[in-house]
Amino acid sequence: MYIRRDINIPVREIEESSNPRSSIELFFRSDRRLQLARLLLSMQSQKEEMAAGGDKAATMDIQKDDIETWLVNNDTVDFQGRRADKSRTGGWITAPLIFGAEMCERMSAFGIIYNLVTFLVGNLHLSRAYSANMVTNMLGTSFVTCLLGGYVADTWLGRFLTISTFGVIQFLGLVLITLFASLPEFQLPHCNEPEDPCHAVHGFKLAVLYVALYLIALGTGGIKACVSAFGADQFDSHDPREKKQMMSFFNWFFFSISLGALFAVTVLVYVQEKLGRGWGFGITASFMLLAVVGFLSGRRYYRYSPIKGSPMSQIYRVFATAFRNHKLQIPADVSQLHEANPGYDRIRHSNQFLFLSKAAIKSSASNEDDKSGDLKASKDQPPNRPAITVTEVEEVKVLIRVLPILGTTFMFWTVYAQMTTFSVEQALIMDRKIGRHFEIPPASMAVFLQISIMTMIVLYDRLFVRCARHFTHKSQGITTLQRIGVGLVLSTAAMIAAALVEQKRLKVARRVGTSKGMSVFWLLPQYFLVGAGEAFTYVGQLEFFYNESPTSMRSMGTAICLCTLSFGFYFSSIFVDGVDRFTQRGSASKGWLANDPDAGHLDYFYFLLAIVSLLNFFLYLLCSHWYNYRIKQDIDDEEDDSLAAKSSDSSDF
Repeated sequence: MYIRRDINIPVREIEESSNPRSSIELFFRSDRRLQLARLLLSMQSQKEEMAAGGDKAATMDIQKDDIETWLVNNDTVDFQGRRADKSRTGGWITAPLIFGAEMCERMSAFGIIYNLVTFLVGNLHLSRAYSANMVTNMLGTSFVTCLLGGYVADTWLGRFLTISTFGVIQFLGLVLITLFASLPEFQLPHCNEPEDPCHAVHGFKLAVLYVALYLIALGTGGIKACVSAFGADQFDSHDPREKKQMMSFFNWFFFSISLGALFAVTVLVYVQEKLGRGWGFGITASFMLLAVVGFLSGRRYYRYSPIKGSPMSQIYRVFATAFRNHKLQIPADVSQLHEANPGYDRIRHSNQFLFLSKAAIKSSASNEDDKSGDLKASKDQPPNRPAITVTEVEEVKVLIRVLPILGTTFMFWTVYAQMTTFSVEQALIMDRKIGRHFEIPPASMAVFLQISIMTMIVLYDRLFVRCARHFTHKSQGITTLQRIGVGLVLSTAAMIAAALVEQKRLKVARRVGTSKGMSVFWLLPQYFLVGAGEAFTYVGQLEFFYNESPTSMRSMGTAICLCTLSFGFYFSSIFVDGVDRFTQRGSASKGWLANDPDAGHLDYFYFLLAIVSLLNFFLYLLCSHWYNYRIKQDIDDEEDDSLAAKSSDSSDF
């Protein structure tokens, strides 16, 4: 009998030793941690005191219970495959490593993305609409590849190796775009329109640029699919203390992203403007290398979630078995459905999508042993076929239930895309001077977006949640769906503010011939509103999809969450292209999105996007009201008890 397998101290040996205290001290002269040695010595003293009263069995129970408190209650393991020890793995021990790696990775990605549209238009002479779509398509691809990253992590490599592998891919893309911006072979000749027409980049040069950008996108997707879920794996959701820490983890994880973005839109953008794109892109590649090395350095201290296999195969098995059992009747007592999954991660049966529940009907052999007559087996059912468990069925139901949420949250990212494209172009033609000598680079206006995000994250975590608890009586203040909804409202307000500012800018430009007399700080409301909205929506999405996703599909769940970003950026490209084509048709004008901003109507575009965003919000309200949060079999706190008492048909929006 052993206290724990990774230390391998026989209880009986300690118990029968003539001097057990000396035995323990001798053992811990090795590199074992002193803290656990003191714990064992303390327990030995308790044992001696209680043994004097003849309570030897109780002493051994105390020993085992105390030792067990060091170990996680979930299935995570350490780097040697042993059950993870909470005192030296995971938690806030590894969180700074993950925050630091993600911050450096975001510095690299945002250092390219935020200033890319000015590079495409100014240096490569691509059109305004084409450049905007090129940026949003790259962003969309970077998040749709999250599905690939999530699948690879859940099926083959695990989250740690997936993050490391895709980190190297992103680094290679950054090296390639650095070479593209630095080598003379890829530079375009100087031109001065209209006397000397500018020719856009094309052919081999454009192909190299696309390869570089999409290598970056592929690497970003693989990392983003896993890094937040891997970070959450460092906390034991069945430990009350670590469960509270996990709630803060997502906020501070996003804070680290914003900190990296803040550095990118200030220092890196300034370097690109003053020293050249080659230097700026080269620094981003260096930060990506630092991110990979820093992440790998924590290998010994992380907690690892075991690979559970392909979630796609589970989805197929549930649907196939449900179809095969379509003639069977679901028992009135759902406890008769097959459930062989022990532990904390059971999910209670729900009344939604009852057709799928037929997959958990027991086989004919099981029915013969079942004394209840509620379950009527079909003669056509193959004997001894292993049934799907209720938990497996409910996991598939969860994925189906989140699809409407997925389809109504992407509009936020369509709004966000305008901050990296048209808002940057607005800043380019406005007065950006501070004092006599300093001029803000247009892409650096995103610094106010990041300041807004970081400020809102701190206020939300330290003030808003505490105030909301008094009204909602929920430990997290408001539900994740409510948090996402607040962000959607703020994004609509941002587009209205952007439209009003653009109206004013056009009036100034048409009255005096230029908008250089209008300060760029008029754009602050739209940046601050989108930033505040992102603090609500993005963090809410991460927390919602991680908590609602089945344990075996959490990388895939995070990937599905990030697909909302992909859909938003792709929809932005479709929306921009559609508006541009429609407003140019049958008219002598150049449309709302003309290459000359003063000749277009970007304000109309913003108003139209605000209307679409508002309609999407009302649709989101309907979907969130319909949604049922999943209910675990084991309830940890009073809040979950009240949730479990509700009807499975109720909504907790």
